[in-house]
Amino acid sequence: MSALRPQEKLKPWTDPAAVPYVRIERVTKRFGDFVAVNQVSLDIYKGEAFCLLGPSGCGKTTLLRMLAGFEQPTEGRLFIDGQDMTAIPPYERPVNMMFQSYALFPHMTVVENVGFGLRQDGIPKAEREARVAEILQLVRLTGFDQRKPHQLSGGQRQRVALARSLVKRPKLLLLDEPLGALDKKLREHTQFELINIQETLGVTFVIVTHDQEEAMTLASRIGVMNQGEILQTGTPTDIYEYPTSKYVADFIGSVNMFEGRLVEDEPAHVRIESAELGGTVYVDHGVSSAPDATVWVAVRPEKVRIDRERPDQLDNVFAGTVKEIAYLGDVSRYLVALDSGKLVRVTQPNTDRRDDRVTWEERVWLSWSPSANVVVTQ
Repeated sequence: MSALRPQEKLKPWTDPAAVPYVRIERVTKRFGDFVAVNQVSLDIYKGEAFCLLGPSGCGKTTLLRMLAGFEQPTEGRLFIDGQDMTAIPPYERPVNMMFQSYALFPHMTVVENVGFGLRQDGIPKAEREARVAEILQLVRLTGFDQRKPHQLSGGQRQRVALARSLVKRPKLLLLDEPLGALDKKLREHTQFELINIQETLGVTFVIVTHDQEEAMTLASRIGVMNQGEILQTGTPTDIYEYPTSKYVADFIGSVNMFEGRLVEDEPAHVRIESAELGGTVYVDHGVSSAPDATVWVAVRPEKVRIDRERPDQLDNVFAGTVKEIAYLGDVSRYLVALDSGKLVRVTQPNTDRRDDRVTWEERVWLSWSPSANVVVTQ
């Protein structure tokens, strides 16, 4: 989970008087008969790092390209800082875009790559050199200024591309899978560098990624996309802890999903009967659904406890047999088959060194708190 970001503390999206910095109004993009983006409306606020998250082909890059001006909406309008940008060409927009491939000029040095856009804009040499030196210091590339891209590591090339995008001081920076070319360890390190740079400069970021962990780390808010639509928008905590659909719950992280029927519906709690669980689930909040309606209960694996003895609680306790175990160092992951045959994923932290952990084919009890349940109806 990501740390609380300054934008999240302020939460301008909760203030009805706040003016969006980027406004997307009912935007649709068609390629022939194919609808890539379907009636998307979205507000993004100044200083945010907003992530569009979704699988390949969901429309997130098309939406980014429309903000950049590389594609024109079939319907709808786009505003940046209060100005209608729908028909404005890319070179006249206060926007820069950082591509997944970085697109550095191989024959140019770091300084030449970073300063290329300033030179094209006719910025005087002294000012250009000062701005390039300033941004190279910010991205920690001072001393690398005369190297060419093939003499740099993947992480350094990524920072050159970022510096080139930021040196022109855009109002909006669009990042298309910015860390996709880096290996896992370098990607994790670079995520925090990117956060620090964004917060230092205060530039509004719109980031496209398919990587859930990357979105959770970088974003003040996330928009989850699928089939050209934004299904849910919220902070990383909102998206993970309170998904509004089966798709979002399943796409973000790992989740156990149990189909059931609403059998007790009270304002402060509900009970859901589930054949997959072989019993009822108690949920400590109300649900907006009709009695006897089919619903799904989502429970995250890390919220499930696993014990050899039946725990001392009345509700949300089910028996099963351990089928698979994966030891990952910091955590162990269990796959437990309930008596109904339903498989349940359990993640337990390895907080101490023990030789008496639950093992394969053991009979165990699974349990979780009533507050761990999230009920979705679609």
